[in-house]
Amino acid sequence: PPMDGGVFFRAPLGTPLPKEARSALDSAFEDHGAVGEDGVKVTQDRSTSDIKMYGGEDFVSVQENYSETVEITLLEDDNDAVIKTAFGDANVEKTEATLSDGTKRTIYHTSDPLPISSFVVKSVYGDKIKTYLVERGQVMSVGDTVDVHNDVTRKTLTIKTYKPAAAELRGGNVVELRDDGEANPDAGNGGGGEGE
Repeated sequence: PPMDGGVFFRAPLGTPLPKEARSALDSAFEDHGAVGEDGVKVTQDRSTSDIKMYGGEDFVSVQENYSETVEITLLEDDNDAVIKTAFGDANVEKTEATLSDGTKRTIYHTSDPLPISSFVVKSVYGDKIKTYLVERGQVMSVGDTVDVHNDVTRKTLTIKTYKPAAAELRGGNVVELRDDGEANPDAGNGGGGEGE
């Protein structure tokens, strides 16, 4: 995880996305807290069909469909962002703690489709940073909720991604921004070639 701990974020559709891997996120993106040790899984699926020619040999394979999903396990079941992403913003009611009572939440498990939102996933390795952007994504499934005495209550989300509306994302369901963190000391003086 990045030094600030933020890994997985969601914001309403239309929120500006970062332009570079290290760019700060718009304040509308909500941090979902700790992520499980399996990290994030991004899966591309290209379904194809073989076109046969006379005699039965394959002539060509044509792509019939493309889809991409993001799967992530969240560990903080009391995090408001996690609850709203898993159940829908309108299905979570919260009453702040008082002098006599703790924070209260009512969560409605409904059949309503979850909203299409924007998502960002950030990860680092040493000086390297990788940021995944999903301009248009929708939580399609939430894994089983298991409450036991010897583990945290996890939420495993599978997010279906859609083609973006923004032209600069070039049709990428998921856009991956990387920065290897290795500055080029010669970049400012014409490359530092011989004879300079």
